[in-house]
Amino acid sequence: MLGGTARFVDDLAPEGCLHAVVVRSVHAHARITRLDTGDARRMPGVRLILTHADLAAAGLGPIPLDLSPLGADGPGASLDHLEQPALARDEVRYVGEPIAFVVADTAQAARDAAECVTLTCEDLPAATSLDDPAAQVVLESARGDAGAVARAFERAAHRVSVDLSNNRVHAMPMEPRGCVARYDPRRQAFDLAVSTQRVHLIQRALADHVFGIPRDRMRVHAPDVGGGFGQKNGLYPEYVLSLEAARRLGQPVKWISDRTEGFASDNHGRDNLFRLEAAADADGRILAVRGRRDLNLGAYAAPRSMVPVLNGLMHLTGVYGVGAAHFTVRAMTTNTASTSPYRGAGRPENVFACERLIDMIARELGEDPVALRRRNLIRPQMLPWTSPLGTRFDAVDPGALLDTALARIDHAGLADRRARADRRGLRRGVGVCLFAEALHGSSEPAAVRLSHVAGRLVVCVGTGSSGHGHETSFLQIASARLGLPMERLGFVQSDTAAMPDGIGTAASWSMTLGGSSVRLAADAAVARGVAVAADLLGVADVAVLFDRGSFRAEGTNHVLGWDDIFAAAPDFTAEAAFGGSGDTVNVGCHACEVEVDPATGAIAVEGYAAVQDCGSAVNPALVEGQLQGGAAQGIGQGWVEGIVYDDAGQILSASLMDYAVPRAGDLPWITAELAHFPEAGNPLGVKGIGESAATGGAAALVNAVLDALAPLGVRDIAPPLTPVRVWQAIRKATPAGARDTP
Repeated sequence: MLGGTARFVDDLAPEGCLHAVVVRSVHAHARITRLDTGDARRMPGVRLILTHADLAAAGLGPIPLDLSPLGADGPGASLDHLEQPALARDEVRYVGEPIAFVVADTAQAARDAAECVTLTCEDLPAATSLDDPAAQVVLESARGDAGAVARAFERAAHRVSVDLSNNRVHAMPMEPRGCVARYDPRRQAFDLAVSTQRVHLIQRALADHVFGIPRDRMRVHAPDVGGGFGQKNGLYPEYVLSLEAARRLGQPVKWISDRTEGFASDNHGRDNLFRLEAAADADGRILAVRGRRDLNLGAYAAPRSMVPVLNGLMHLTGVYGVGAAHFTVRAMTTNTASTSPYRGAGRPENVFACERLIDMIARELGEDPVALRRRNLIRPQMLPWTSPLGTRFDAVDPGALLDTALARIDHAGLADRRARADRRGLRRGVGVCLFAEALHGSSEPAAVRLSHVAGRLVVCVGTGSSGHGHETSFLQIASARLGLPMERLGFVQSDTAAMPDGIGTAASWSMTLGGSSVRLAADAAVARGVAVAADLLGVADVAVLFDRGSFRAEGTNHVLGWDDIFAAAPDFTAEAAFGGSGDTVNVGCHACEVEVDPATGAIAVEGYAAVQDCGSAVNPALVEGQLQGGAAQGIGQGWVEGIVYDDAGQILSASLMDYAVPRAGDLPWITAELAHFPEAGNPLGVKGIGESAATGGAAALVNAVLDALAPLGVRDIAPPLTPVRVWQAIRKATPAGARDTP
């Protein structure tokens, strides 16, 4: 039930709060010859205008990388030169880059003044895509055994080559980015309220690198967050600028992005180009795959840029018994907004390439794509098995998930539905995406502390929910172990003042790491409660039995409850941190059925099922909701979503008039079904699933559309599969006289 009690960044209105607006570049690549802020400074209500010279004089550093390209070879061993200044220095490198920061009494006054800032530039050549000759390779890394692959290709009966694009998208959280900055001159300390799921990352970047102060003088906290999906994980220039403005003015400063500003300046997701080859024997068994993956970093290396670059390469052989593989990944810069993790952080891009490749191998061999998958699947009797790119499979059954997903969309009845569609001049198709996710944990533990506060036990965690439902699932874990009703529990998250060390939420690890720590902290609380009860009852600890919230002296009817424990120990605390890696390998399968109108290129999604191995489910309803929401995002990427730049580097999709997202009425009911292969590596037996649904959606949708259009000779369409792209592909592939022939 919605209670209207949530508070987001834009709901924060501290006394004396000023408002900020960013002046942004309208040039994709240009040399700054003059920046004039004189007229703007004289506008009514203007308090401050910051330029790069002001930041340099204050000694503020650039936006640092959170993750260095460790293990990379070739060009770009260091990407420090690609760190973004908070305000452009002598050159602008993408449309939307911050140039000046205007602070005024009201948001309207700040906007009026921003329009009076004058920028004179000398345009420079701009690279806008990966195939642009001006795009620069700044990082290159390889994985696999090139020799084994070459030998497999020599003996292959079939070779298939494909080029596949993975389109650039926007995470589209319901709540745009924003922050409220404060400064305490007495303590020389900052306070930043920001919409993020990783407050500790932002705190470290600000304190350690930008401002150069102790971390305890940089509090970062998040109120309720309306979605993040990785886009809000890292530091952005606006947070630095708001803090510096608050320090100079001695008043709170609020900056809130609007939707158009966000499309131009937020970190985007995906934008990859794959060039792949596969070798198969005469029976259609895949012997080897090889290729290259190019990834568009944008103009700068964003704090988390390296995650999608190096994450997920092992997924390029999927859940198939491929004998050998070798891939090279290249990170390239262009004059576009930076890219960073977006729900899946590299894995969805590689899974998309793998699952599209499988379908295209099947088409080349004249095989049914589902049948080819079955022939090449990793089977339970092969386990444990390690893929040629390093994924270890221990307890999974991809074939069972494939069968379940196809059953949920009534694959057996497809022939009848296809025949009925043909009679109406329409095309039906089914696509699947069968994949594994090797999810990494964190080198830092996700500590949890339980503290007694006014009769309640407050659960303080180092993770951060942005709509994940941690406020429910984490308290369920604690409640079940402690025997306390959930209304007797409090919840604190995303605050560096409350939990100085934390990992935030990423990589689907919240439940595996954070949830496991909650369970262990609850165990520690029970142990502490037993010790307190033993003192009160005058018995040894081992003589106290705990059951559903009651402490009883063995062999007696002397019973104490938690209130007795809290009364005796009002400063009651307990804490723990799960020390395991949090690594899991889980398998999922998405099946999608579509109907395509060849006359218009319009697509209707008629059926969809997502079957996911989640280990043990703490809250099945939350898991199913994650799967449904993620599937909608994946479908959106494959179908209608796409950030578009023109050849001059101008963004053409900077509003919801131009950037499409699926609406509820566009989608059928998404069947979400859970498969349970419990994970032995954590005390809850859970596996991460927060990103998996988005991982499967795009490939399932695209494979379904291409299955529907295969009889018309359409081999591939670069996503998003908008009506015009589908219509053009049909016209290109099909002779005019045969287009309407069933």
